[in-house]
Amino acid sequence: MNRMLTALLLICLAGTFASAQQTPTTPPKTTAPAARTLTPAEQRQKEKIDREVQRERQIRAEWAQKQREYEARQAEKERQKQAKKAEKERQQQERAAGTPKPADVPSVNTPPANPAEPAPAAVEPTRKDKRDRRKKDTISEPTPAAPTATEVQPTAPASEPSKQVVKPERPKREKKPVQQVDSAATSSAVAEPSMSRPRREFLPKGHLFEPILLDPLEAQTYGSILPLYYTEGEKYKGSIVPFAFGFAKPFYRRTTEPGRSEEWVLDLASFTQFEAFRDDKANKARRQIINNDYKISIIYNLRRGDNNYRFRVYHISSHLGDDYIYRNRITAPTPNSVNYELLDVTYSRTVNNWRLYGGLGFVLRKAEERKLLSAQLGTFYKKPSDKATRLVGGVDIKFWQQTDFRPGIHAGIGMELGRTQNNLTFLLEGYSGFRPYSQFEDQQTNWLGIGLYLNPF
Repeated sequence: MNRMLTALLLICLAGTFASAQQTPTTPPKTTAPAARTLTPAEQRQKEKIDREVQRERQIRAEWAQKQREYEARQAEKERQKQAKKAEKERQQQERAAGTPKPADVPSVNTPPANPAEPAPAAVEPTRKDKRDRRKKDTISEPTPAAPTATEVQPTAPASEPSKQVVKPERPKREKKPVQQVDSAATSSAVAEPSMSRPRREFLPKGHLFEPILLDPLEAQTYGSILPLYYTEGEKYKGSIVPFAFGFAKPFYRRTTEPGRSEEWVLDLASFTQFEAFRDDKANKARRQIINNDYKISIIYNLRRGDNNYRFRVYHISSHLGDDYIYRNRITAPTPNSVNYELLDVTYSRTVNNWRLYGGLGFVLRKAEERKLLSAQLGTFYKKPSDKATRLVGGVDIKFWQQTDFRPGIHAGIGMELGRTQNNLTFLLEGYSGFRPYSQFEDQQTNWLGIGLYLNPF
């Protein structure tokens, strides 16, 4: 049995060996994986990376080009510097070569040397001979002209003594070229300070038409204390304190030639009147608002030499204060004609430190709402000075058809402090006429007090 199993095992092994010899061995196949298609997000990322690489290469190329240009400029500067240095050294050498040496200068009264004959011994002239020679030279012979750089001093013949003193020629200094001054250029340079401003300016400084300081409704900043205040002849039991905050600011100016300019101006202002009095019922002091007026303007200023013109259109409205309404028990609407638009033209000129001005206005409302005409005139004195203080004063007069052309006269005198365009002005001021503020303009008003004025711009 064991023999049979052994035989069968040998037969199987032999068959397996034979089949292994007949079947050739083939190497395993190695196939490359197929290229994967990129997703849109991956494609965008790849394009972004490519752009960044390209941009970095471009930046490096530009930087290298700029570096080369900088090095070329530096080399050119160094070359010019060396050329200037060499030219300077050459000029110095030429000057040194042009200076005659002491050995080359002929001695005084020495005839030219003759190589064939020995030089005669120099004879010292006596004092008398020198005097006679000087007289003879002065009387008989004219003074020779000074030799130029190219002329050679003539020498006397050997038989006659030399009467000319040969001086060594000094080296001439190089003269710088003189610039010719053109008279037209000089005149334009003299006239240039008047055209120092550019032809067009935005938000310029100063004004072509200065604000009228004594106009109670001018857009400026001021505050007053009026202890003497009368309405319809009755003195107010307290003090009225008018206060305003406003400004007039040019925002565009055009200058065509000296003395010919124009500008556009915006001005805004708020006029407030406070009352300070003693409340006998409550037995305490009170400070309350009487009224508020608001104003906005667009102005066109024109300057022609010494003549200044102002073309203005503005809107103004008046509003009583709540404290005033409550204290006076006003329960019904009151007529208010101080709510209108006005177009006016004003002319101004300064003569001998006195500013003179006058103008006319026309209300842009129906005649039923407000009467149409108005006028203004006045004068103001201010002498230019380098001192910190100067005397100022003037008077302003306004007329309204609405108040039957009864004049409103505002006068003041005081001191202006400062050396700039935005100076402080202290005035002792008085007023007589229609009430310049609030809807109660028909009331006859008089006051006397102290005011502080400032134009912020």
